[in-house]
Amino acid sequence: MDVTDEALLSSGFIPSDLKKIKNNVETYGGTLENAIRDLDRRFILAAWVVSSCVAVFIFLVIFASEQSVFSGAIGLSCGAAVAIFIQPPVLAYKAWQFCRADKS
Repeated sequence: MDVTDEALLSSGFIPSDLKKIKNNVETYGGTLENAIRDLDRRFILAAWVVSSCVAVFIFLVIFASEQSVFSGAIGLSCGAAVAIFIQPPVLAYKAWQFCRADKS
């Protein structure tokens, strides 16, 4: 995968996004390619967690009592919120798009 500033800018990243990623790379080490791959994996993981929470909620709606549905909805929404906001959602989505376009 060829991860350059030009390739990232042409795929939808904006200069401030690149600055954030480069600051992270400078602070914690690694390469730009590693940072993009990590963001890609984080997006995929967050998508799995959110879809699992939705599946469990559907299961609760079908088979559980009203009280269980209500409390389950609160717990599952908190879990989905943590999964989404534990990583930068916009950067992770853009990295996922970049990696997906690169594989094609």
